[in-house]
Order: sequence, then C-alpha cells, then structure tokens
Amino acid sequence: MKKIVLVLFTAVLCCGLVQKSQAQAYEKGSKVLNIGLGVGGWYDFGFGAPGVSASFEVGIWPTGKFGVIGLGAYTGFRVAVDNNSFYDDITYTNFVIAPRGTYHFTIIPVEKLDVYAAIQIITAFESINYKDEFYDDFDASNLNIYPGVVAGVRYYFSDRFGVFGEVGYNLNYLTGGIALSF
Repeated sequence: MKKIVLVLFTAVLCCGLVQKSQAQAYEKGSKVLNIGLGVGGWYDFGFGAPGVSASFEVGIWPTGKFGVIGLGAYTGFRVAVDNNSFYDDITYTNFVIAPRGTYHFTIIPVEKLDVYAAIQIITAFESINYKDEFYDDFDASNLNIYPGVVAGVRYYFSDRFGVFGEVGYNLNYLTGGIALSF
C-alpha cells in the first residue's frame, strides 16, 4: 500500500512540474493601459497627494525567445501643498509627459506575469506658488527634460485585467495600479 501511495504521489508531483506550452502575457500586437497612483519622488517633505499616472504601450517587435519591444507614452500629475507654521503656503505642481520604450522579458515561463524595463524621455512642467501674509507672493515655473528608467511587473487575473507595479525614476519612485489589456 505504501508503494502505491508513493508512486501516485510521485506521478502527481511530476505532472505538476511539467511545463505546458503557455501564451505569454505580452507579445507583438499587445496593447496595455496602466493607470496608477505613486509615492516618493520630487517632494520628499512628507506631504502632498499621491501622483496620478497613466501609460499606454503597444508590442511592436519580438526579439526571438527572450522578449518583445514595445513603444508608447507616459503621463502623470502631482500636487503637494506645504502649510507650515511660518504663515506661508507653498504649492508644488508637476505635470509630465514622455515617450516610452519598453522591453518585456518573455523568457520567464509564467503565463500571467509580464516583467519589463522601460526608458523614457520625460518632459516636466513644474511650478511653485509661494504665498506669505507678511512678504510678497512668489510664482515660478520650469520646463525640464530628463531621462527616466523604470523596472516593472504586471500580473493578469484575466485576459484583459491585471495589476502592475513600477519602481524607478518617473513622476514617482514607486507606482502601482491596474493594467488593462486590449
């Protein structure tokens, strides 16, 4: 009896370890929209709302067994307000937009997982508004362009819906949210 149980257990274990042929989470022609909230980044003062961002990309070029290159765009918005005890109010506002290139690592044999890296050329519209009841008010704005590098992962619960997380130099250092595949 012990031998039969051992043989059945071994057979079940081996069947569970055999990889099936699985479709990848990202391939040529894939279209994905990420919508997320982020923390960390340009305002390291412990105040402000989370940044809101969205990105869209399309898989355009398979690179053999290892991955797929995608192209798309990224945009985000963030506001932080500092009301301190010195009778002044400071409001920081950032709006960013960027073209985005991604590399999706399809070599990872998990059907619903999409691991990727992205590079961006970020155009940031930044403004600061300073109000003080004792001194003159001050407004300033800048337009900055800089590179952004991101590592990300998506997990799909169905063919069309999943969640994502990204870490890197973006509007925020850490972003998470939903991923919609078309």
